[in-house]
Amino acid sequence: MKNHHQYIPALRFHFLTPLYDAALKYIMREQRFKEELCKIIPTQAEKILDAGCGTGTLTAMMKRTHSLSEVHGIDIDDTVLTIARKKFERNSQHIILHQGTILQLPFENNSFDAVFSCLVLHHLNTQQKQEAIKEIFRVLKPGGIFAVADFSTPHTIPMMVITLITQYLEETYDNFHGRLLEFIPNAGFIHPDVHSNFWTPMGTVSIITAIKPTIS
Repeated sequence: MKNHHQYIPALRFHFLTPLYDAALKYIMREQRFKEELCKIIPTQAEKILDAGCGTGTLTAMMKRTHSLSEVHGIDIDDTVLTIARKKFERNSQHIILHQGTILQLPFENNSFDAVFSCLVLHHLNTQQKQEAIKEIFRVLKPGGIFAVADFSTPHTIPMMVITLITQYLEETYDNFHGRLLEFIPNAGFIHPDVHSNFWTPMGTVSIITAIKPTIS
């Protein structure tokens, strides 16, 4: 990702991308934390961004629960965006998709009432995580909410054991050592909070929320 054209695909390898939805559904049990993420975004949010939307499963869920909101999704991978478009067409959902990197979001400052991200930040190295969070801060309106679901500090003993191995896969080390709670306020957010924790075979997935202050 150094030149913004290199990136880690959804399941690390491009040839595994068609299996991504099944892996999240049956192995990660994504429905639990994705439903919770949808509940966190205020219903009055007029404009919402899914930062790293992947194949659009969560984006579509967000649109169903926020039918009056203008929902956008962005991802760097054109293959997953093609899958997402087909989903939205089948469901007759109007969702605006963009191809681009979370490291340089192609939106004006203060564009969105809410930004959410799910299982994206762990694909990024330490510097990129911080850049992505700063970009999300930039495009959020003052008072807007940022909600992220990603790997985080183990919340049970079994999760601690799993993390001994999985913390060295991809770029998950920062996540499992609680550094998202450091990076988020460093970007300017206030009130960072671990909203909930979920068991997965790869380790704890936490939902973390934060607010962009009204005066920055």
